[in-house]
Amino acid sequence: MFWAKWQDPFIRNWFTLKTADYHYFKCVTVLPKPIRRLPVVVYAHGFRGSLMDDGFELRQLAELGLAVVSLEYDQTNEAGFPAEMAAVQQYLARQRWADTNRIAWVGFSLGANWTWDYALQHPKQQPQLLVQLSGAGLAQSTLNFQLLTNLHCPTLLVHGDQDEIFPVADTKRLAALLQTNGLPVALEILPGLSHGMEPERGVVFRSIGEYCLRQLAGKNCWQNYHSIAQWQAKAPSFLVFCLPAVAWIAGWLVWWRKFGRRGSAGPPEVKRRSRYETILRWLAAVLAMLAVMETALHVFSPLFAVNGSTLAIAREVLVQPNKNVDFEALACRPIWNRQKLKTLLDHVELAGYNRKLINWHVDDAMYRDEVLSPVITGEAGEDLNWRRSLWEEFYPRIRHESSPEDATRIVVRHLRERVTIAGGPNLPYNVPGIWLRQITDEAGFEIICVAALRSVGVPACLDSNGQAKFYDGNKWQTAPSPSVIDWVQ
Repeated sequence: MFWAKWQDPFIRNWFTLKTADYHYFKCVTVLPKPIRRLPVVVYAHGFRGSLMDDGFELRQLAELGLAVVSLEYDQTNEAGFPAEMAAVQQYLARQRWADTNRIAWVGFSLGANWTWDYALQHPKQQPQLLVQLSGAGLAQSTLNFQLLTNLHCPTLLVHGDQDEIFPVADTKRLAALLQTNGLPVALEILPGLSHGMEPERGVVFRSIGEYCLRQLAGKNCWQNYHSIAQWQAKAPSFLVFCLPAVAWIAGWLVWWRKFGRRGSAGPPEVKRRSRYETILRWLAAVLAMLAVMETALHVFSPLFAVNGSTLAIAREVLVQPNKNVDFEALACRPIWNRQKLKTLLDHVELAGYNRKLINWHVDDAMYRDEVLSPVITGEAGEDLNWRRSLWEEFYPRIRHESSPEDATRIVVRHLRERVTIAGGPNLPYNVPGIWLRQITDEAGFEIICVAALRSVGVPACLDSNGQAKFYDGNKWQTAPSPSVIDWVQ
């Protein structure tokens, strides 16, 4: 339990606030570890939303290094919303982790409409950034030019062009009016998305979090960005948390040998060991030693580098007979210099296991070159140890798909939910580095896209322009681009 809690990269705090007229409402904060002074996002969900439903959106924002607060406002009483927002702001003013000079309000649907009205009616309490997601915009019949002059904070308007609740034209009209008045506004119209932003909701909230971070922390925020995967990688090993239990067991055994066996001696004929019992004990000891040796062979030999000796051990002991052909096809390639045997075995075992579960009807030659092979760019020093982490992440999401094309769309979408596409120096390009830091540029995203597709058995490679392409069973296609790459401010 302590190990799992330590591995959790977030701290969640559920609490209740009250307004000046003694109305109580629930809130939750999600803070990324370690606790420090952070930019803050106040999130107001849409109609019929609740704190219990906000977890995914809050995580998408918090894992970028933002402190997130969500409130359970009374959706039947718009007149009480200002008091609830005021109570949230008073709460933030008392928190050491909240940088009250860097606050963004993010509202979705009804939450967007009410935070917008609150900002216009309380200009002195406006945040440093206001984000309106699937909001009502501004209808032609309700233009209020004078009220809009109260707005002075930068605004991001996000809307799907297939919104069935609020017409996208109203949001475009609002953006045009704000620009005419000289107010800083950014408009993002997302093609093919409805009011709820499905199925791209995770990508949209990831992009909103990136936008908030750049606006609140500056354009150089990515230079010091640390992902939640890096936090978890630095966490102590599970064995460290087992040490207290081991110490307690050892102490109990010492006490039992010293005090617990007193008075337990029986008659001589009970204590006397027979010859057969001795033989059985020695036989058990020998078998136990053999079991330990075999276990050590399976556990420790993959940790050594690939060479003639470790390959011979793998052929004799570690590789299943039905995977010998794939193992030999991969082992003979000159790519394993300074690579561990475990990396080679993971590629053979997981690729073969995935091919058995989901057969995309790929011939053997294409399978070995564009699925089994861990080489993506072919550059010197390319880190090949990526298949297991990507397979564990992506396979559960596509295991029921019958089409490589549908699986590819799911993989690209989820990859963008996890990985930021940014510009700047010192960005990773090796697949394990990109996945660990969860940030790269567009070229790096194409590289990890190929690896993610291969991890689930879809043949993929980079074309001459460095773009990811995949084989759909009949022909090669360019992999779909993420719905959102970057919103430039």
